[in-house]
Amino acid sequence: MEDYKLLPYGISNYVQIRRDNRYWVDKTMYLERMERAGNFLFLIRPRRFGKSLFLSMMESYYDMASKDDFDWLFGDTYVGSHPTPERNSYQVLRLDFSKPGGSVDNLETNVNGYLDVMYGNFVTKYAKYYPEEYLTNYKALKTTSDRVNYVHQMFYTYRVKSYLIVDEYDNFTNNVL
Repeated sequence: MEDYKLLPYGISNYVQIRRDNRYWVDKTMYLERMERAGNFLFLIRPRRFGKSLFLSMMESYYDMASKDDFDWLFGDTYVGSHPTPERNSYQVLRLDFSKPGGSVDNLETNVNGYLDVMYGNFVTKYAKYYPEEYLTNYKALKTTSDRVNYVHQMFYTYRVKSYLIVDEYDNFTNNVL
């Protein structure tokens, strides 16, 4: 029987695709082009065009927490042979606004709950890069808005290189309309 890779239909998690040795198209050459393009990028493509998978790949590439996994994640890719200076040098927060969901009536509650979870995970993941009280101070804050603002203020205060990746940014509009 021929050796072949399974298609990752419906899977937009780069780490999972690499771990499961699934078929995918190497688009890592676009990372260096994106770095030259500027700081605020907006990617639009038709549905089912691989945007979420590309953002997941970006998360793995730029995340300082993935540095030890670089070889198995990118070793046989274009960027594995041509890494950029920005490789694994950011604290990455990736948000996917298709996750909160809900109707107009509960959308704010769902989004705040989602942000609390995602920012809480982020703060825990990178707490070692901040003063000891960072995590405690974060947990003491009462509102989602205060917690989000606190994290972003810490980026500024400690001159942290951060990367915010937002997927499905238009999901709210699509649900509400």
